[in-house]
Amino acid sequence: MSTPTYQFAVVFEQVTRAFGEVKAVDAVDLKIRDGEFFTMLGPSGSGKTTCLRMIAGFDRPTAGKVFLHGADVTALP
Repeated sequence: MSTPTYQFAVVFEQVTRAFGEVKAVDAVDLKIRDGEFFTMLGPSGSGKTTCLRMIAGFDRPTAGKVFLHGADVTALP
């Protein structure tokens, strides 16, 4: 029997998003497995929406890499 391998649907590697001098997201590492139910909880202004916008491709990180299903989508529109 083979060992199952896990494909990650979303991976953030040291993702930072700054707006001028303000860092909305600072060096986030995140791995979400394919098919996994995931929630982001936090107070207003903690970077939840900014992370979602980077996953959706509406924003680009200032630093770091974003991967969707193994493909680097950091620079894609």
